[in-house]
Amino acid sequence: MSSNFRVNWHEAASCAFQIELKDYSDLLEYITEYVLGKNSYRIDLLVIKKLTFETIPKNIAHIFKTFNLLEIKGIGSSINIDTYYKTIGYAGLLIDQMGNVNQYSSLDVSLTLLSFHYPRKLMKHLQKDRKLTIAKTSAGVYYINKETFTIQIIVTRELSPEDNLYLHCLTNNLHNTKLINQLAADYSKHQEQDIYIRYMHQITTANIQKKGDSSMVCEGILNLCGTSSAEIIERTKKEDAEYYLPKIEDLTSQIAYLKSLLTENNIPFD
Repeated sequence: MSSNFRVNWHEAASCAFQIELKDYSDLLEYITEYVLGKNSYRIDLLVIKKLTFETIPKNIAHIFKTFNLLEIKGIGSSINIDTYYKTIGYAGLLIDQMGNVNQYSSLDVSLTLLSFHYPRKLMKHLQKDRKLTIAKTSAGVYYINKETFTIQIIVTRELSPEDNLYLHCLTNNLHNTKLINQLAADYSKHQEQDIYIRYMHQITTANIQKKGDSSMVCEGILNLCGTSSAEIIERTKKEDAEYYLPKIEDLTSQIAYLKSLLTENNIPFD
């Protein structure tokens, strides 16, 4: 049974993406939850490449332009047709707000849609209805050819752990001893860095499992963080409370205000 605790897959994926591209950190700037347009639309991650003509050879960033938008889907969802065209719309908004008229075009923007699952319905739509071609350039990486923007779809479960260890391990079912040992070896070299800590926290939370009245978790994952399942559970409960309580309090306040308005106008409140 999968974890009942809230996992921030967007944060985990954003951290994993930055870790995978750590060798090119001097070329890239990352902005999470970037706001687009007057209606405050948000893209999960914007990556700005500082040197436009510098090619990044890494498989997940080979298509990168000046501005690179990442739309991230968690374990429980997949990229659908609406998500695909919504992201293209975001790219148009980005061009509009990034500079003067004609300063940037679709040639300056790339789109990456990242998902745990292969988006079968979307791929069928693009090939059958749009007559676009799809090229699998490496394990888990698919280019959408002849589209308005340069677009790639990354399926994390298909990525090679040799090339993309941290993205490949974005799962709530991590029990492969070899992968855990690989994570342990690499994480031990970077365990003081915030981006690695945040990634590992989300992965440990995702891999906590419930069985009866006791909680179990892959001990290899816990060993990476030098903690116990009880500590992980307590920390996650605290984060859930910090996330949900303000929302509940705000909703309670709104209900009280609505009730007062109804009372003032002699309207029954049931």
